[in-house]
Amino acid sequence: MIELANKIEKLKEITKNKNVAVLFPGQASQYKDMGMSWYNCFDKFKQTFDYINNKIEKEFKDYLGSNLFEIIKDEEKLNITLYSQISIFAVSISCYYTINETIENVVCFAGHSLGEYTALTASNTINLDDAINLVVKRGYYMHHYSQNGTMFAIIYPFSTESISKLENILQNYNAVIANYNSYNQLIVSSPINNTEQIKEEIKKEFNSCKIIPLKVSGAFHSYLVNQANNYLAQEIEKVEFQKPQKPIFLDTQPVTDPQQIKEIMKKQMITPVNWIKTVENINKKYSNLILLEVLPNKILTNLGRKGLNVGEISISIEEI
Repeated sequence: MIELANKIEKLKEITKNKNVAVLFPGQASQYKDMGMSWYNCFDKFKQTFDYINNKIEKEFKDYLGSNLFEIIKDEEKLNITLYSQISIFAVSISCYYTINETIENVVCFAGHSLGEYTALTASNTINLDDAINLVVKRGYYMHHYSQNGTMFAIIYPFSTESISKLENILQNYNAVIANYNSYNQLIVSSPINNTEQIKEEIKKEFNSCKIIPLKVSGAFHSYLVNQANNYLAQEIEKVEFQKPQKPIFLDTQPVTDPQQIKEIMKKQMITPVNWIKTVENINKKYSNLILLEVLPNKILTNLGRKGLNVGEISISIEEI
């Protein structure tokens, strides 16, 4: 507990006199017992996490059938889209509410896919209750209403030109790049029936590449989840959006207009995540910058260090 409490002091020192971009992770950042040491150490974390858990137990039993503590202790369940999204959100927003008063100058927010909902909440663009509702239903719709698609990662030292080559190959098979994570890692969404052909074609063009199948319930950030996106868009339309306290980088650009943010989010599930351009644009816009990733994990920090050339300014709460 002393070690965790010291993290807050270290964070204060690291971010002093710096412009801080707060980054929120997405799916795949989950791990068993994530956030529980913070839950046992910080009152603000516990209060926020308990509030979300109580709301789930009262209002979303039909969607989840489990509470957050049960999910986070069950590694198999935690890796299922239905459960992982609300769990990651709960840990991330609880972490942010714990540290936000420690950071002197937050200049913007950004999130990777699911993390954009945490960014909306942290910036007071949507309230916590609406965020819980949207994130629970997002996980539910993505789990139950995704067409027959799958996703895989490609590890390769890409350039702008080779990324264009890959896009052309995928177009021939009705597949798309779903996540432009870094110049070393791209994620593809494809129809299941074309997947093996696509992989063979990619290996021919990029013969030293490594292809890793992802354990997901659909081909996210593509047309293959149109049905899930349509259901969620109806829920988003009901929510009142406010002007964010600081700009949120959505679809790679800083946005502050509430209606524009709402329209972007209504299409988010079928729109590729371009994390490369998001990070590059943040880095261009602000000087004296720190990219601070909140819990859980340090995936975005590692992307920044290994494939986005922003390693010196990338910091994760996990490793402070």
